[in-house]
Amino acid sequence: MSNRHQRRAELADFRRKASGALLTYLVSPDDRALDCNPLLRTTLARWRASIAQRRPFCPACRANFANEAEPGAFLFATATVGPTSASVSAFCTNCWHDLPPDAIEREAARVLQQVIPNGRFLDPRARQGDDPAS
Repeated sequence: MSNRHQRRAELADFRRKASGALLTYLVSPDDRALDCNPLLRTTLARWRASIAQRRPFCPACRANFANEAEPGAFLFATATVGPTSASVSAFCTNCWHDLPPDAIEREAARVLQQVIPNGRFLDPRARQGDDPAS
């Protein structure tokens, strides 16, 4: 199976497991919390091991991690209930340090909409019952 077909098959499988909702994490490469989450740690190890074959790129600037781009932050997504797999994308260090937070959020939403079309981030204040306007 070609890399393109493999990625499509993996995405279809992940969509099915996600069932319309995702739990997302945006973390720096040196975040110690990754050590405490076996699913994210394993997903990141697979991402790093397959850079040469899969040739992942930064969603914001398209810099390729198989060439010289270095990850500045990882965007993980898992199913909200009983996650058994995770998806990972990475922002390069240049974008992570230079782009404003709203641009990072916009690009992260665009990436995640490949899994959940028309999906959007929930306002955490709204989930807690707070008024977002206050």
